Amino acid sequence: MEIKNITADDLRCMNGKEGLILQGCGGEVQEWVDGINNMLTESGILLNNTKFESVSVFQNDGVTCILYPFENVHLDVGKLAMWRLQSYTAFAGTWLSDYVDNKLGGFEAEQSDDMDERQVMKL
Repeated sequence: MEIKNITADDLRCMNGKEGLILQGCGGEVQEWVDGINNMLTESGILLNNTKFESVSVFQNDGVTCILYPFENVHLDVGKLAMWRLQSYTAFAGTWLSDYVDNKLGGFEAEQSDDMDERQVMKL
């Protein structure tokens, strides 16, 4: 099990990735991870004996949040979407992409090694 501490700004660099963010996760992070893994397994959302092994914890607006990335897990995404909506009042769950767009101003633009047209025109 890996629990990483990141900043909310680190999320803006995760363009092209997706995950579930739960907000208001005070207390022991390991208990949250174990509890959510059990809940999602029992609900038939986590499949093939997979579970979230690597999560990231961050603070935003004074709230502790946990990112459960969708890498290296097998999910029934349809069931997860329904679970997220049904449990919103308890966990304020949202998708990573929605959180970054709505709370952090969007993902950072990817940096390119090539000069853009304006730089070429100045030469």
